[in-house]
Amino acid sequence: MKLLPFAGILFLILSCSPSEKAEVNKGDDTKRISLIAEDSTVVRDIIASTFIFQDGDEEQLIFRDATASTVYIFSRAGGELVYQWTKKGDVPGAFSLATKNLNVSESGEIVLIDVSEGLRVFAKDGELISRASPVANQWSLGGAFNLFRETALVSMHGEKYVLYSLDMLESDAAEYGPQFLQNRKNLVLTNLETGEHRLILPFPEGSKFLNGMVYPFEDFRPLFIIDESANKLYLIFQNEPILYTYSWNDAAPELLSRVRIDLPGFEENEGWEPGSIQMAQITDKENEPFPARIQGFEAVEGGFLLSYSTKPTDLDNYNRYKSKDRTRESLNQIYEETRRKTVFLDLDGKVLPVDFPEMHYQSFQIIDGKIHWMKTPTPGEEAEEFTLYWGKLKIE
Repeated sequence: MKLLPFAGILFLILSCSPSEKAEVNKGDDTKRISLIAEDSTVVRDIIASTFIFQDGDEEQLIFRDATASTVYIFSRAGGELVYQWTKKGDVPGAFSLATKNLNVSESGEIVLIDVSEGLRVFAKDGELISRASPVANQWSLGGAFNLFRETALVSMHGEKYVLYSLDMLESDAAEYGPQFLQNRKNLVLTNLETGEHRLILPFPEGSKFLNGMVYPFEDFRPLFIIDESANKLYLIFQNEPILYTYSWNDAAPELLSRVRIDLPGFEENEGWEPGSIQMAQITDKENEPFPARIQGFEAVEGGFLLSYSTKPTDLDNYNRYKSKDRTRESLNQIYEETRRKTVFLDLDGKVLPVDFPEMHYQSFQIIDGKIHWMKTPTPGEEAEEFTLYWGKLKIE
């Protein structure tokens, strides 16, 4: 199996008919939306190279050291450490840095998907409950580091599943071209008990990824939200600003509508001729090393929070970077210009600006309707404690 370099993972860390033309909706920027903190918890005495918040419930908060396969569970009320355990090497249940952000089930199990190791289900104390092999050998790995949810837990006919995006499959026979994309299914549904996999959701009709060109993998990695009570699946691809709405139908999605989203400063990739990029290539480092990408998609009351990055705005500086005429100052400028932004997207596709506080990795999690985010550490100082806030949106 092939995995792209570790650096890719920590990149940026240092109702219309489906057949109709997608509609563009612009927002009313007279409304002011801000995030109000309601409570917080401080956790201390942590030795971790990449300490990130993952999920939680009413009683506890779960973090992990992304590079060491270590899980930390703290009391929500007082921040006391309840459990700490590590699964690496040849330990039963081992998982690696190639792990999607984990989820906590309603019954308290910790569910994770490791790209190279597969499904893992743990009790909170670290006991391995069940496991399953990957859907297939997967070889695409990377993207901007974030805390956004990448998996969803769903129930169907009395059984529990985890839904997640499909990374590129390694196949000696496949050629990366229009036929590959035409036949590709983009989501995986894995049974938590049996480990059986099911691939669902091809590209919808009218998607640019079916236009005969090819694209870097991160362009078409899907972000999604499941609303089982409403029988809805909302989905958006990272370089295609179109909100697709499906009826969920117990994992037999049917496209209901698509709405084009007018994201300020967002530029889509037009695609490349077949053969010009590899099948698992994350991005085109020569022509578009800093592409615009939608990186976070979360449901809130009345709509969604959508987080994205844009291409660098100083084109002269960007062209110098691509020609390898680089300095620390010019690179810092690019990092600032491509810094992740978050907007509010209503159910009609209108975009409104959001005034967010500084956040660790410019990302957040939503648990039981509350937005959770980590305080940004002080630059140049080794963190000895970490603060997690939670609160809600205020719309004025």
